[in-house]
Amino acid sequence: MLDLKLIPKKKLLLFLGDIFLIPLAYFFSLVIRFGIEDYSLLKPSIGGGFVILCYIFTFYIADLYELDKPVRSIKYIFRFITAIFIASIITLGAFYFFPKLWFGRGIFLISTILVGSFTYLWRLLFSFIFRKLLYNEKNVLVIGSDQLTKQFSKVFESLGPYRIKGFICERISNNIDCPDVLGTYKELIDIVNKNNIDIVIVAVTHIENTELLKYALECKMKGISVIDLPTFYEEVTGKVPVELVNDLWLVTTPISGVKKSIYNIKVKRVLDIIFSLLGLLISLVITIPVAILIKLESKGPIFYRQKRVGLNNNIFECIKFRSMTVDAEKYGAVWASKNDSRVTRVGKIIRKLRIDEIPQMWNVLKGEMSFIGPRPERPEFVYQLEKKIPYYNLRHSVKPGITGWAQVCYPYGASEEDALEKLKYDLYYIKNLSLFLDFQILLKTAKVVLLGKGAR
Repeated sequence: MLDLKLIPKKKLLLFLGDIFLIPLAYFFSLVIRFGIEDYSLLKPSIGGGFVILCYIFTFYIADLYELDKPVRSIKYIFRFITAIFIASIITLGAFYFFPKLWFGRGIFLISTILVGSFTYLWRLLFSFIFRKLLYNEKNVLVIGSDQLTKQFSKVFESLGPYRIKGFICERISNNIDCPDVLGTYKELIDIVNKNNIDIVIVAVTHIENTELLKYALECKMKGISVIDLPTFYEEVTGKVPVELVNDLWLVTTPISGVKKSIYNIKVKRVLDIIFSLLGLLISLVITIPVAILIKLESKGPIFYRQKRVGLNNNIFECIKFRSMTVDAEKYGAVWASKNDSRVTRVGKIIRKLRIDEIPQMWNVLKGEMSFIGPRPERPEFVYQLEKKIPYYNLRHSVKPGITGWAQVCYPYGASEEDALEKLKYDLYYIKNLSLFLDFQILLKTAKVVLLGKGAR
């Protein structure tokens, strides 16, 4: 099911503008080239749809849907022109192999210029007008004043149009030296009215004062958004704040990943089988040369088998191309590190390009893994992390994946701190699992692989 809540509205608007303007550019290119008499040329075609997909995908890879980039900067303009050039090269290549899709040189040249002009002007317009309308600053009041609450609350100001006006607590006497504490629970309504508050965030986990609920409900009835801190943090950052949630929050919040839906039980598995079979066959042109290079560089097996923890804590053997020396773990399991000396020369390349992950498609075909899910971890590390990180075991409630939300949102981690951050993303994925979120992850994975980000 398509969940539009997972798409930032500003990016969605920018994307929809491109979807409208790219075919419009082709319409005008046909008019310029042939006039307006021959309307038969304006009917939808497979070639036109392919061109639109090429441009949209290239814009995504080039980060042209990131709204924090200054569109008039030389760096942005260079990236934009490069994206237009790459998209045109891809379409030319497709037309070469599929001549029936070809529009003609005149239309191709005119349309490329018009697509570039229309989509860049759209970005300028968006930046000057729509962005200001969409970025109306929202005043936020936080119920709760402990240091952890303040630490998480300050994140909002850096990630969106939110301004923390202050905090309120149960007793003002305990916070005399804290200027950002505006008052007590009883003063909630007055503080909301005085500071034009748009959002009230409830950051207290144990509500002993029942009057607080009455005041918060009164705010809600006046049209003020009232939301708990973990949920708001999740919506803004795309991860679940493990430090702030409790058993009650996890029990009462819907978790899509564990629902027995058609997508979870059937569709996802069918897609895994189809894509793993296709992937294993198509990747032969890469895997055979890689296997030869691995064998030539160092003694030892081509593939590396390692025990990992899967669905419901079941142990399975994960298969990867060997990227380290044979004696890499003669002293036991250790975290991989940056510029790890155990990694071979071929290993550095295949890790950078994620080629070492290709054999895992066999695990997907066997049903031990999925294409998308939390990264499967080693039993030795799981045993340690479950003792130190709350709810770490919940990541095993879905099948592990070759790629996932944590893998594309957070760089490769090799410490307990990294494991905590990645768990936040994993829980977000499990909570919001859907066909659309999986599609989002595939797009982000393509960007990570093409740009070589996050490998170690």
